[in-house]
Amino acid sequence: MKALTPLFLCFGLFLLNACTKHPDMAEFATLKAEMYMRAGEMENAQKAIGEALIENPSSIEAHVLQSKLYLLDNKQDKAIEQLEKAKSIDSKNLDVLYSLGFVLTRKGEYDKAIEVYNSAIEIKPDSALGFNNIAVTYHTKKEFKKSIDELKKAIKLNPEFVEAHYNMGNSYAMLGQLQDALNAYNKAIALNPKYTDVYVELSAIHNKLGNPAEAGNNVGLYYFWRNEYPQAVKAFSDVIKAHPDHAVAHNNLAVCYDKMGNQEMSLQHLKQSASLGYAPAAEICRKNNIAF
Repeated sequence: MKALTPLFLCFGLFLLNACTKHPDMAEFATLKAEMYMRAGEMENAQKAIGEALIENPSSIEAHVLQSKLYLLDNKQDKAIEQLEKAKSIDSKNLDVLYSLGFVLTRKGEYDKAIEVYNSAIEIKPDSALGFNNIAVTYHTKKEFKKSIDELKKAIKLNPEFVEAHYNMGNSYAMLGQLQDALNAYNKAIALNPKYTDVYVELSAIHNKLGNPAEAGNNVGLYYFWRNEYPQAVKAFSDVIKAHPDHAVAHNNLAVCYDKMGNQEMSLQHLKQSASLGYAPAAEICRKNNIAF
């Protein structure tokens, strides 16, 4: 994401050095395949992973990556077959079990997926991921109460598991328990404000509850955290047009304008937010001796 070129070059040198010290050609070919896959060069990725499996048919990493390539090509049965091979090599490998459960869920073989995830939990009972993944499978089966039960287990093990809170919000929403859904979504964004999918769901929930101002504010937050500031400005401005006294929308608009370098508009909306009683905006004004 930052300074990709030098990072890539250093990584390349590291791989060459590692290969010189540890001539594991299967591992090297698997790393090449993953790099090709991330670059979208699927033909080269398939060629490299084929070489890896010829060099070492027992390479778990190569089998898992081959399954991912099959899945990207929408070959679910082939992906499952590849993961079953990996499982026969190491039946307690969690990467294999989680990957197999994921593909089985996508294929609609929910009971098999849950069985696989449960076997992963038996191996590592303190892993929140296993319970979360079972919950996703139950949600896909439309068994939302069972999904919530599993998510409670995941969150008990890891209270800061953002995705589990988000998934719980989704299951509560499907049950029509909208306040519980709001609580779960708000917990997710409290842990990670940049988890933008949450704002989409929050907007939908607020619309259902008859709160269009909060719905629009969450649309703005969705765009803001995606760094799409012009769209965020429009969303917050739409809220203010309909609800001129929405202090939070004024504050959020001030932040957007600041990000865009428009200090005049930023200050205008910051002062308006403060004058409407929004404490964080008022505190900024006081610290900077800005009258409002």
